Amino acid sequence: MRGLFAPTCAPRQWRVTALELGPGGLPAAELSWLLACQNAADLADRPGEPPASPAELRGLLVPPYRGRRMLFAATDEAGGAAGWARLGLYEAFHRELAHAAITVHPSARRCGVGSALLDALTEAARALNRSRLVLDAPRTRASEAFAARHGLFIAGRDLRSRLDLRGIELRRGASHERVTAIVQAVESPQHSRSRHARPAPDDGFVPLHWKSRCPDDFLAGYVKALDCLHASPTTAVPMPAGAAVPAASKVSAVSTMSAGPGGPAAEPTPSPTPFSPFTSAEVRHREEAAMLAGLREYTACLIDRATGRIAALSSAHTADGLRGEQNETVVVPEYRGRGLAVRVKAQLIRELLAAEPSLTMLDTYNAVDNHRMLAVNRRLGFRPIDTHAAWTLNL
Repeated sequence: MRGLFAPTCAPRQWRVTALELGPGGLPAAELSWLLACQNAADLADRPGEPPASPAELRGLLVPPYRGRRMLFAATDEAGGAAGWARLGLYEAFHRELAHAAITVHPSARRCGVGSALLDALTEAARALNRSRLVLDAPRTRASEAFAARHGLFIAGRDLRSRLDLRGIELRRGASHERVTAIVQAVESPQHSRSRHARPAPDDGFVPLHWKSRCPDDFLAGYVKALDCLHASPTTAVPMPAGAAVPAASKVSAVSTMSAGPGGPAAEPTPSPTPFSPFTSAEVRHREEAAMLAGLREYTACLIDRATGRIAALSSAHTADGLRGEQNETVVVPEYRGRGLAVRVKAQLIRELLAAEPSLTMLDTYNAVDNHRMLAVNRRLGFRPIDTHAAWTLNL
């Protein structure tokens, strides 16, 4: 065990500097520097996966809604790349939190780079009156050790699952009959032991999908449906405002944390955080930010024909057309128990593949205790890859 965490280089004095995010994001040279560091780290941690694209990285650097994004770079005495970190500061909601991620270049791991970047993140968060720092990272021996050394505990866990799309022969130009056959195969009752019957095609739900921007006529209903993320996965009615724990945030596939020696961190039970309702302005901010970064977003939903309401929705994005990330899936509480989650996610996959014929994989993140959605993922063919944690430090 001692050899596992032995330093790979001699201790050095790292220089940590803040990077300036202008209206157009980072300058091209700095973005390239971060991307090279990120892809080196990803290659070391996940051999064989496609590298992150510039658009994917730009998406990570966009400031949160009515908030701020701060970036820090760590270099050695000669200016060589060692690592970088990002910090997200919310102003419209969750003003007590600061969200962060740390990436360390493989050649500089276990040499104090992560600690130096964490010090910079902590100092910035405290200066802006934040009471908790949340560090997103895969849960590994290295991150466990790093957390133990610095007093971080786990406040939430997400399971990252992957759907291999290479075996789904749905491509642009495929016939309608072929598309229908694939979706029916995915939704077939033989693929699930669920006690809920698959909804019939004429059961009153109308499919709808869009790219990038929600149609104005559906925006209010879309916002209302997104608020159902705050409801318990097992409840059939909405929970009172302030009583629900917000849905776990997505952790990007390109975030990583490298650490030093130590043992598992203590895991006190975090107190629930009252949720803040979504707003139309927030949704439009997210859409515009994604488009400016170069991300292509797709949303599928099921509309209740009788009321015109959105009953279920699911969304995904891709930056390079090779790998995608499935974001939120929501079933409005009064429509739960009808098999709509698997149906709307299958609809999303169909539309996504029709629009992105080169897509090979789709990742998704779900809280480890969201058993119903994890069962939906298994039915659709997603397979677990790894676990990510929200490592938390009380400031």
